[in-house]
Formats: sequence, C-alpha cells, structure tokens
Amino acid sequence: MFRRLWSGLPPDAKFPSDLKGLGYFVNDQDEIRSIENPDNYFKFFLNRNPRICARQRFEFNHAMEDIIHKRLEHEGLLKLCLPLGAWETEPHLPIFITPDLEIRSRIIVIFGEPTHELGVLAGRVANGPGGIDEGSVMQVVRAVKLQRGSSSDDTSPGIVLANVGQTCWWPEGQRAITVTANNAVPLPSLVHRGVQHVPNVHGIPGNNSAEEHVKYVFDEVISRRANDKATVDIIATGESCEIVERFLDGEEAWNTWGNTISALVLLGPVYESEGLKNEKFKDFMAKRGRAYFLSHEPVGTPLAPPEGNSNRWIPSLGLPCYSSSEPMHTESIFVRARSHILSYLQEVALDLEYENPLLVPADCDVLLPTTERSWEELPEGEKPIVIKTNPDELEEDIRQIKRWKQFEETGKAPETDSERETEERETKKMKTKEMETEEMETEP
Repeated sequence: MFRRLWSGLPPDAKFPSDLKGLGYFVNDQDEIRSIENPDNYFKFFLNRNPRICARQRFEFNHAMEDIIHKRLEHEGLLKLCLPLGAWETEPHLPIFITPDLEIRSRIIVIFGEPTHELGVLAGRVANGPGGIDEGSVMQVVRAVKLQRGSSSDDTSPGIVLANVGQTCWWPEGQRAITVTANNAVPLPSLVHRGVQHVPNVHGIPGNNSAEEHVKYVFDEVISRRANDKATVDIIATGESCEIVERFLDGEEAWNTWGNTISALVLLGPVYESEGLKNEKFKDFMAKRGRAYFLSHEPVGTPLAPPEGNSNRWIPSLGLPCYSSSEPMHTESIFVRARSHILSYLQEVALDLEYENPLLVPADCDVLLPTTERSWEELPEGEKPIVIKTNPDELEEDIRQIKRWKQFEETGKAPETDSERETEERETKKMKTKEMETEEMETEP
C-alpha cells in the first residue's frame, strides 16, 4: 500500500519579482528586452507546463506595474488607497489622482479594461514593440498636462486613473490583483488547482467588482475630492464601456452627475442603445459623446451615426462612431488614437454649447453579403471560404457528435458504433446504390 505525502508534491514555480531577476532590462528605446539576447522581447512560453508560464507572467506583470507606478508618481500623481482611509495592510486597491484635484475646473476620469493592472493600457505594447510609456497611461498624463481646464481656466485638467481591474485582494502579497492574476498566485505545490475565493478574505470593501468600483469612484472619490463646479470627462475602454453606461443610465446617478459630466468617450463599445432607459442620458451621448472602433481606416474617419451603420455592421450604440486606425486589439485603441481622443475632449471643454455635428459615414468598401456582385468583382478578402468535404469524413464527424452527446447524457461514450448507427449507415448506403442504379437505367 502506498501513500502520497504532501512533501512529495512538486514545488510551485518561483520567479524573482524584478525585471533584472527575470532576465530582462529596459533599453534606450524604453522597450523591455532580454538580457541574454537584446533582440528578443518578453518570452511567455518558457515551458510546456502552462502553470510555469503563468507564474513567470505574474511576476513580470507586477514588475512592469511597479515601474509604471514610479513614473506616475514622478509625474506628480498621488497614489490613493480605496476604500478611503484604508491602511496598506488592509484590503484595498490603488488609484492615481492629481493631488490638488479640488482646484481643477476640469477632471478627466480614465477607466481601463477590467483585465489590466493599474496604469497599463495595452500589455502587448508596454512589454513589446512601442515600450512602457507608449503602452501605459504615461503619454496620456503628459498630454493632458498640456491642455487647458476650460475656456476660463488656464490650469491643466485633473486626472483620476481608476482601477477596474484589480478588485481582488491577495492577502499573502498584501496587494490588489486582477482576477486573471489571482489564478497565478504562489501555491503550496505545482499541482494545486488554485485559491478558493473567500469574500471576507479576498474582497475589497466597496470595490469587490468593477461595477462597485465605478460607483465608488464617482460617489466617494470625485464627490469628495473635486469642487462642485468642476466638469468631468470620461474615457472608458472595452468592457468598462458597458459598466460606465449602465451606471450613468441609472436615474439616481444621472440626476447626480448629469450636469457635471462634460463629455464621454468610449473605446471599443458593444452595448447597444436599446438597453438604455434614461432618455436624458441617451440624448447626452448623442450630443456630447463619441466612440472609437476597431478599423483599418485612418484615425477619425466617421463610421456610423448614433443610429448605427448596417454597411459596417455597427449597431445603434447611441453615439457617433469613428475609426481608431487600430484594426485588431481593443486595448490598443487608446494608444493609436490618443491625440485624436484628447483633442476631442479639449474641443468639447472649450465650448459649453458644444454638440456633435451631423455625422456622414465615409464611403466604405465593405458591402453586405446580400449585395449582388459577381464572384470576380469581389475582393479576395471578402470572398467566402469554400471547401469540399469528403462524405465519409462528414458522416464520421456526425457520428462523433452523437457520441459526445451520449457521453454528456450518460457519462459513458461508446467505444464503437452502436447497432442503430450501423443500421442507419448501411440503410443510407443501400439507398444511395438504388438511386445510382435508377439513374443508370433511365439514361438513354
């Protein structure tokens, strides 16, 4: 009889928590490169075991996050712990704000994607081609400092960097982490499944989710730190777009903040305006809101009015939509269209009576599938993929689907075809032969 002891389990993967210890450095182009081979960027697939790769990524992300936070503090931003008044050893999450927020006439609030660490816009840019500043909020912060607060104020706008991603408390590390990172925290062994989420241990009061955090930022941070006459500009990315929209669509929230919010910019939204109920908020979105979409068109190219554009497969989102010039990744929209986005916010801030002009979508080469065009006239990228399938292979695929269905229902999958399947297959073959025989007999 054998008994496996806990001490016999393989130890969990351990990595240093700094770039140098991980084998990387920041070169003179602000890009993270390998010390062993400076031509290489970060290498995720370090091992065939996905747990080892995830552990390296966990430490790498937090090493890069620490660099970004130090740079933000160097730019004069203040790291604030939420809930307000929480000690560093208590469950909390950090945000960054302008220290003298109460004297700013205009405040820009940035809600990143719920999967990212605080300060990171696009991980693929921050740890790859482009560099840390380009893939983080550093360039945004510097650009905002060059803007004016309002038409009657020469001071730059204040900044609030919200943290919708790190809503999970890691007790052993004494820091807030993302839900994704929570799957890669150190464990007793390499084969442990993970950490069970206990609300009283891993929750952060008032900020247990991205939805709670958005509400807390408005109701506790801005309402307490900003002055009553300050206007608020909002930028949200990815899933945060829907969260912010749902919050402002509430009657109580809009009654409180409707006269304060000056502009709304959504990057990569998908939430249709049919889901919104507050007519005043919908009217505001159409007049002083803007969305930037994934598109290969030059930045700022008009794609759809608030009612949508069927030629571009853009539904009614309730606000005018423009191209970001980023064709693939939502997280990179802010990086690509940063200057255009901030210029729009500045334009709205300097004109209290501003309303979006009538948007006429640019001519597009994307046509609906129902458009009648000959095969030769269609560009290669728009032609549907046509493949030929072997009838026997198709039949085998169907049988495999049936096996999986039986497995889901009974918990057991047949090793061979059932008698019913065999009978159906033989019957089908006989019918096919009979039809072929009839065709041959009818031929002259």
